[in-house]
Amino acid sequence: MFSQVEIDSFGSFTGRSWRKSLKDAGNTVQNFKSLNILYGRNYSGKTTLSRIFRALETGRIPHSYMDPKVTICSDKGDVTQAGLAGHSYDVWVYNRDFLSDNLSFLVNQTEGEIKTFAIVGEKE
Repeated sequence: MFSQVEIDSFGSFTGRSWRKSLKDAGNTVQNFKSLNILYGRNYSGKTTLSRIFRALETGRIPHSYMDPKVTICSDKGDVTQAGLAGHSYDVWVYNRDFLSDNLSFLVNQTEGEIKTFAIVGEKE
């Protein structure tokens, strides 16, 4: 199971140490649990964090991220940006990038409208 994410540089995050910043009221470092819900204000980094885990799923960093440096810590060992293609984790991420990669045929990108992909019924 994943426990922590150390981010030197990835998208909007720089120099983020999990061990230093994610502590409870008793000053104990909090790790990921078996179920985690991420929420926050717009532009607080939710999508960026999901892209780190999506990189584990796809084996590649999104093209718009320059010189990323990240370490995902877990009970199976740590994974850095250099080892994304060779890990043994089963990761599934449903975020904006997943939709773009897998369901982009449904959206007209220039006008932002959903394309018609099936018509049921009689022609009028």
